[in-house]
Amino acid sequence: MVSSIKRRSASTVATALLAAGAIIAPTAAEAAPAPSSGTAALAPGSPAVLPTQVHMGKNVTFGGGVPVGGWYSLSVYPSGSYSYSGHMHDSGAPSYNFAGVCVVRFSDGTAFVFQTSGRMHGTFESGSRDYNWSRSASRKSIRDAWRASGGGWSARCTNKVNADIGALVDSTIQAVGYAAKVIAIVA
Repeated sequence: MVSSIKRRSASTVATALLAAGAIIAPTAAEAAPAPSSGTAALAPGSPAVLPTQVHMGKNVTFGGGVPVGGWYSLSVYPSGSYSYSGHMHDSGAPSYNFAGVCVVRFSDGTAFVFQTSGRMHGTFESGSRDYNWSRSASRKSIRDAWRASGGGWSARCTNKVNADIGALVDSTIQAVGYAAKVIAIVA
């Protein structure tokens, strides 16, 4: 199952930053269609904080009678911090291996791969029916890629059971387009 690309508007934050003089609006000669990610030009001497974030989250179910479901959430911020978390539950008799991959590619060509995998035990096997993950941290490389791209990004998340994690990572990276550099983050 593949989630759709989500992009959050930051018009309220941008309006507040414009009013405070922290960012400047382009003149009529500089005006161009705004990128769909909601980037803004920083005023000289202003703090290097862009008024946008990447956030993707979704409930996950699988077809074909697979009794596994749950949710995931990924948030990435201009400061370089991120949070990737989720929960999967096996409510059936067989056990399943879960793999989740989210790729965020910034317009400078740097792609960040957030991946997780784990096992959920069904009725016929002892162990937990749940697989939970949560990872929050900050990476300078995310902040640098965000700044280099002006906040432009594309993203995709893919979740599967009993799949090859390597193939899942490769197909998800291909779905967001060419990546000059790939940085893995494992949750």
